[in-house]
Amino acid sequence: MADQDFDFIVVGSGAAGLVGAITASRLGLKPLIVEKADSWGGTTATSGGVLWVPHNHLMIADKAPDTTEAARTYLHALIGEDAGAREVAKVDAFLEQAPVMAQMLADEGVSWMRTADHPDYYPDAPGSGIGRTMESMPFNGRKLGNRFQSMRLADFDMPAINSGMFGPLTRAWRSPGLLLGAAWIAGTHKLRTLLGQKPLGNGRALVASLMQIVLARKVPIRLSTRLVDLVVQNGAVTGVIVENGGCRQQLEAPAGVLLAAGGFARSADLRKRLQGRDKFWTNAIPEDEGDAYRVATGIGAASELTEDNWWMPSIQVGPDQNGLALALRALPGSIIVNPRGQRYMNEARSYMSTGKIMFEHGAAEESHWLIMDGKFLKRYIFAELSQKSIREQMMAAGFLQQADTIRDLAKACGIDPDGLAATIDRFNGFARSGKDLDFNRGDTAYDRHWADPEHRPNACLGEIQNGPYWAALLRPGDLGTNGGLKTDQQSRVLDTDDRPIAGLYAAGNSSGSPFGHSYPGAGATIAAATTFGYIAASQAARRRSNAPLS
Repeated sequence: MADQDFDFIVVGSGAAGLVGAITASRLGLKPLIVEKADSWGGTTATSGGVLWVPHNHLMIADKAPDTTEAARTYLHALIGEDAGAREVAKVDAFLEQAPVMAQMLADEGVSWMRTADHPDYYPDAPGSGIGRTMESMPFNGRKLGNRFQSMRLADFDMPAINSGMFGPLTRAWRSPGLLLGAAWIAGTHKLRTLLGQKPLGNGRALVASLMQIVLARKVPIRLSTRLVDLVVQNGAVTGVIVENGGCRQQLEAPAGVLLAAGGFARSADLRKRLQGRDKFWTNAIPEDEGDAYRVATGIGAASELTEDNWWMPSIQVGPDQNGLALALRALPGSIIVNPRGQRYMNEARSYMSTGKIMFEHGAAEESHWLIMDGKFLKRYIFAELSQKSIREQMMAAGFLQQADTIRDLAKACGIDPDGLAATIDRFNGFARSGKDLDFNRGDTAYDRHWADPEHRPNACLGEIQNGPYWAALLRPGDLGTNGGLKTDQQSRVLDTDDRPIAGLYAAGNSSGSPFGHSYPGAGATIAAATTFGYIAASQAARRRSNAPLS
């Protein structure tokens, strides 16, 4: 201990790790962050950066109609009546500690804002609500000094928008007001850049605001430092073995180790062994290779929920490049079909539900397509499909098809022409009447969140009748794996006998989700990650304070 100035090691620099380190520092521990990549911020930096925190302090200040009990009813319904005592305890711990964690970060300097109109993802479940999502205000990356240069996506030039702006920006061509708003966002971004600022929004704003606290607390961070193994003494984890530049080093962690290094979305062998999958389309960062899972299970840790993912339907842009299909599925003028030309779901449901249903209907083994008419791509703006160069790239690879007629489009995609023609004829009738008699698309507040409120009679339903027609190859993609190390309500990693492994904690995608196979609302992943990172560090501090003097 004499040659080191830390006693608690956090593996990973995404939201879970940063909040764990901040909490540890607040409670008197001396944390060290080790990060495998040469940049910090993890998957969080590439995300929307929102947190689903029921009955948070912003909701209370706004007198929003929400209660912890309503959220408890909702989450208990999602994990199901068969959930065990441990699963229920994890949900209850989340509900109790998530608002405390968010308030703690506000006290430390994070500027939060609410997304007051975002519906929960299962609007028919009891206790479902609206406006439980919060996010960081835009952040000037220059405040981080030299540390900013090593942030993931530091050089990515994008306006500092928040999650509430995505929908209006997609519909910017639809009205002068929306177009003026988009121009104001672009102009403000250019002005701030000219003034020497680095405007950040979404996930980058969140991790930057957390890193500002980490820097203020003088928490050290080591980049390009890969976790190799855990050190175990007398049944307790007391340190880690890491590798940097080909050299290995043992680091002592008498207060414990927090694994917040993500899941195994990029590991082909773990995907095959744990999920039985040879094909997957993930949006996770390249370093998401299961390091934490391997070392922890190597010392006897148990796992849970490893067969599942945080599903995200994705258009295939390149061989290993995906585009998130959010508004694409909900706006009027598009449908999803299988090779028989058949619809098989409400396309506007949450991405978790849609991706899972796609997988269950064989979309990993056969080609499913997002069908659009010509007016659709002229009326709405999308990150990939609205750019001619990307459309040409996708068409050259066969990931995007165009034709003057529905039958020609079907032939180009390998879809049954009669089946697709019949499906579109039936769907167009629904669009005219405003009622989807097959799958009820557009009936819920969530369906309509990404849709076009100016379109009548149903914001989600539009006729597919204007050529040229388009079809984008749609995959059952994911944002990462949502199963991992088995943990309890105190973030302690459990062994195969369900006993806590002393000194070892896990949060985020390194652990099994507290929400089971569900995705409660926008930001549920980051909220769970930060909350259980907070809980882990709190538990480690309590354990350390009771430890005998050495």
